[in-house]
This record gives sequence, C-alpha cells and structure tokens, in this order.
Amino acid sequence: MTQTLDVNARFGALEGARATAASQAKVSAFGTFAITFGISFTLLYTIYERLNWPLFTYVPAVSQIHFWLYRPLAGEGPPMYWYGWIALAVPSALLLGLIATVLPEQLLRRGTVFCCTLAALWPTFNSLAVAIDSWGHYGADFVQSIWLGAIPALVGAAAVTYYVPAQMAQRAWTSWLLIVPIGGLVVLGYSLNIYFLR
Repeated sequence: MTQTLDVNARFGALEGARATAASQAKVSAFGTFAITFGISFTLLYTIYERLNWPLFTYVPAVSQIHFWLYRPLAGEGPPMYWYGWIALAVPSALLLGLIATVLPEQLLRRGTVFCCTLAALWPTFNSLAVAIDSWGHYGADFVQSIWLGAIPALVGAAAVTYYVPAQMAQRAWTSWLLIVPIGGLVVLGYSLNIYFLR
C-alpha cells in the first residue's frame, strides 16, 4: 500500500510539473507577443507617419472617409491622417507579434536588435544628410529624401546585429520596450514640430 501511495504521489508531481511548464510556456508566448507588439507598434506608427501612409484619411469638415492618402479639395478643411496611421500600425504590429511567438528565440532576439538598431540609425543618417545639405547649401532634393539614410542604416544595423553577443541581445531584449517608444516619440515629436511652432 505504501508503494501505491508513493507511485500516486510521483504521478501527481509529474502532472503538476507539466501544468507548471505549460503555464510558463503560455506566459512566455504572451510576453513575447506583448513585448514585440509594444516595440513594433511605436516604430511602425512613426514610420507610417514619416512616409505619410495612412490606411484611410478622415476629413471632419465634410464627414468623409477616404481610403489611403487623400488630399482634400479647397473648402473641405484639413484632413486627419493619424487615425489612418494608427489603423495601419495596429494590425501590422499584431501580425509581427504573432510571427514573433512562433520564431526561434535566438532569431527573435537578433531580429529585435536589428530592427531597433535600424530604427535608431535611419533617422540619425537622415538628420546628418539634412545637416550637411544645410551647411553646404547644395540644395539637392535627393538629400531631403527619407530613403537616403536607408542604405548606411541597413549596413550599420547588420554590423551591430552580427557583432552583438547572444547573451547581450537576450538581456537587452525587454529593455527595448522602454527605449524604443521613447526614441520613436522623439522622432515623431521632431517631425511634427512645425505644427507646434506655428
């Protein structure tokens, strides 16, 4: 009888361990989704604002909604694009969050380092190009292009991702959730300062 109780206790402990592992896997998958969504939503919203890619345009003066980017006609009043930017950033971030839950952990960490480094380098190189243009008075239109900084930013992000050790990428992964939104808001605030300084 003692052996029977001992076997039942062992099976009970085994089932308890499986339940704990399953709950930790669920928390881990949700945590991965939440962190990825938080990072990618901020970056995508800033990118969509900078490129002016709203899912729709709302014109409140005439109560009209137009798909994608719409330039209102004279007398229609100012358009509201930010609803469209949010409407495009939310499903994009949801999709990236879902993809992140199925990716291998090492690839996810490396991808996060790459994307966050790219998000930091791209506006930096764009600002540098604009500063060089203003100092030299070149007046070239391509210097003002947002795509000019993309090539050095991609190369720099790839180099940083390659040289960052895996342990450092794993430790810094949740920290990106705090750093990236702040950086995204700084870029967003700078790009919208013409509306605040009128």
